[in-house]
Amino acid sequence: MLNRFTLVGCMLLACVLLATPQTARAQGATDAMVRLLQSGKLPESRLGTVIGMIAERGNAENLGILFQEATKSDGFSPALKLESLQALKKASESRNLVPTGDLSAISALIASNDPALKTLGIQLAGLWKVEATADTLAGLALDNEQPLKLRRLAIDSLIATGSGKTAETVAKLTSDDQPLSIRYLGVSALTNIDIQKAAEAAAKVLTGADTSTDPAAMIDAFLADTKGPDALAAALNGKKLDGDVAKMCLRQMYSVGRSDASLVNVLSAAAGIDNNPDPLTEEQLQSLVAQVLKKGDPARGEVIFRRKELSCLKCHAISGAGGQIGPDLSPVGATSPVDYVINSILFPEMAVKEAYIMKTIVDFDGKMHQGIVADENDDRTILKDANGHEIIIPADDIDLEKEGGSLMPKGLANFLTEEEFLDLVAYVGELGKPGPYGIRSVPTVQRWRVLKEVPEALQGEAKPSTGEFESQILGLDADAWLPVYGKVNGDLPLSDLSEIESPVLFLQAEIEVVDGGDIGVELNQKEGVTVWIIDDEFPGNEPISATVLPGRHKITFRLDRRKFTGDTFRVVVTKPSGSTAQYTVVGGS
Repeated sequence: MLNRFTLVGCMLLACVLLATPQTARAQGATDAMVRLLQSGKLPESRLGTVIGMIAERGNAENLGILFQEATKSDGFSPALKLESLQALKKASESRNLVPTGDLSAISALIASNDPALKTLGIQLAGLWKVEATADTLAGLALDNEQPLKLRRLAIDSLIATGSGKTAETVAKLTSDDQPLSIRYLGVSALTNIDIQKAAEAAAKVLTGADTSTDPAAMIDAFLADTKGPDALAAALNGKKLDGDVAKMCLRQMYSVGRSDASLVNVLSAAAGIDNNPDPLTEEQLQSLVAQVLKKGDPARGEVIFRRKELSCLKCHAISGAGGQIGPDLSPVGATSPVDYVINSILFPEMAVKEAYIMKTIVDFDGKMHQGIVADENDDRTILKDANGHEIIIPADDIDLEKEGGSLMPKGLANFLTEEEFLDLVAYVGELGKPGPYGIRSVPTVQRWRVLKEVPEALQGEAKPSTGEFESQILGLDADAWLPVYGKVNGDLPLSDLSEIESPVLFLQAEIEVVDGGDIGVELNQKEGVTVWIIDDEFPGNEPISATVLPGRHKITFRLDRRKFTGDTFRVVVTKPSGSTAQYTVVGGS
């Protein structure tokens, strides 16, 4: 029998071997780790490390054993089970490995009442092409009671399994009696089966569509196929589209950095937009500069920059908050003249910095992936797309790759009036200059997370109990929260949160503590606010301070809109006199 010291010794030896390249010796170390896992003798505190090593380095047989261990009814804790399955998913995506052995437990995952496990089960069924799940996946895709996101995952995985049920299911989703959102979903699925039929179906749906439902996901499906944009353009040619529907399609293309000429031309014609303006002459450029200086309003321009439909904050950060796809714009006005700003907005490909050059990868399935390179090695390339999502592409899947261009397409200005364009340029041109749009000098919270759906039990006037807060707020995963960003001065406009249908808002910020010590929290309005630093509760109308240890920590805010009367919310994380704390307020996307 293995004793505790033998186990620790075996783990240390395996860790050393696993640090070497994947040779027969390293595989032997992985096998040793698997035997340790199967022994049931590993301390709970070591399981996560061992599971991560097996998933990262193991072969298909090792992954199969890990899957069996993770899905035993009396096996891992719920948290460790989720961690194991996520590691298996990542291993399959990055190394093109499918676990060997019995994968039938995926059906139980799909049937789980745990949303995270259910989602993972659906994704793994497609990733591993488990055809036995086809009936379950088809049922989910057609179930009107299921969330649209889950139905989309189910149909994608059903297609990946190669099941004969796919065509029948897609036909039902695209039928005329379905709601517009479901028809868009069905067409998106059809792009994975027959791009020409999908284009014909999309043209039929779009010619009868209105603006009640965003076609974004369907447009993305065509953009993902190398033949998709041309096929859709050909199908739409000569068709009559509502101008605003055409603008919605164009807006989605631009928001993800695409400006495929054939499709942009057809949609622009339907929308009544000139999509290919000539470069500005020097006289025209200087005239625009003069108008910006005379008429442009930076305050109005900031509102325009923050519009969701323009997607500026998806790619660019200001004061450290926002997307990380394009350059941080915080200092741009202090370093760039107005004419440069104008050209950068109208013709973004004129000057693309090396770190932000777009890479296009086509895989062997004919799918196109675009983004900037987040990481790259011999096994895989990770791209970050215009939405900030990371796309993992195994090296063995890459058919073609090329570099060039900007993720910011020309054409965004088509959605602005002349006055709005002048205001936007005026705003960007002021960024970084001394004054209200200068570099942030106090540690305000700029990057927020807002809870998408507040449980009904937490919408009353009573604050949540300790148990309710820990389980229903602090314990939620990232998908439960929506990113929102403060303005340059640190104010978060509450009007930006109007889609949250609750009298109570829950907001979260994060701090990264390097050296522990005391911190404080200052609010622009205290009435109706409750604050938790990690899990310690503080009424907003009393001084707020706590001692924090090194690490990343959450600060949570409850705003009762029945009592909070302000239009904006502003928070500064302070360092009390004599405190030894060294920290930063976390920014990013």
